[in-house]
Amino acid sequence: MERKVGVALVGCGRIAPIHAIALKELPFTEIVMTMDVIRERAEAFAREYGGQPTADYQQVLANPKVEVVQICTPHYNHAQLALKALEAGKHVLVEKPMALSVEDAKEMIATAQRKGLQLGVIFQNRYNASSEAVKEAISSGELGELRAARAFVTWHRDDEYYRSDPWRGTWAQEGGGLLINQAIHTLDLMQWLMGEIKTVSANCRRWGHEFIEVEDTAEAYIRFANGALGCFYGTNCYPANEPVFLEVLGTKGKAQIIADKAVITIGDEIREITPESNSSSHPSYWGRGHQTQLADFYQSLLKEEKVKIDGTEGIAAMALVLAMYASSATGAEIDFQQFIKGSH
Repeated sequence: MERKVGVALVGCGRIAPIHAIALKELPFTEIVMTMDVIRERAEAFAREYGGQPTADYQQVLANPKVEVVQICTPHYNHAQLALKALEAGKHVLVEKPMALSVEDAKEMIATAQRKGLQLGVIFQNRYNASSEAVKEAISSGELGELRAARAFVTWHRDDEYYRSDPWRGTWAQEGGGLLINQAIHTLDLMQWLMGEIKTVSANCRRWGHEFIEVEDTAEAYIRFANGALGCFYGTNCYPANEPVFLEVLGTKGKAQIIADKAVITIGDEIREITPESNSSSHPSYWGRGHQTQLADFYQSLLKEEKVKIDGTEGIAAMALVLAMYASSATGAEIDFQQFIKGSH
């Protein structure tokens, strides 16, 4: 019988049930503790998914049965909680964004390396069949040399969404708006597919939510090291959550991801990659990849292999978003490699 990895699920809010359901269904994980600063929420979560409830993070770190701390809290304390867990000898799997600054993200990466621990970052849409098919079409040379990419995220977030939690819509605690919360998954796919980023130029604005501090609409242009151009537009002021659109254009063909379906066109040949049926209750635009990513992460731990989406992978999309904010604030085109090195 394969041993089970003991997990503490930290943060019992909106995204946490997706993590808990995946952990319960995996044969090699066990929820040992559930932690939330609102103890009643942790208790309710434990009754449904198992584990010992607590409102004290120190109890999580002191529990020898906890091997992994899985962080599903608001953005502003991701880095702090992750660093404490790593220093306590726990592996970490953290929801996006991994941090709210390049410096904090780098410290997380360095601490994990120093302690010999795994630091995983949630970007579950990389595990969608559509994303993997497009990545393979690029890696195999089927699309030829990459020339451009474009992406659109047109979703809906009403005022109540921002009023439901005091951290939402604030620079200090959410770290931004549309880009760092909703669009970061699409931006991650774009940079994962297109390769190293050279420069970033962006314009961010608050258009439909007057009382928030952060942007709800943005457009951006990305120059990649291979000479390709990326164009992005996003808003959460649309009346509905429409499917995300991402296109990669090469010299031999193009690939489009529409929601979780891929359409790859090479000359006259068109093939579609469609997902398996999904009975989950979470919003479809979150994708189907959480369970796959969690399974991959914990299998890597058991095999003592490096996790695929580690801190070095996770920092890229986060830094891309922060570079967009810097560009919008200054009006300048940002040298991305200098920005991520911290010499900006």
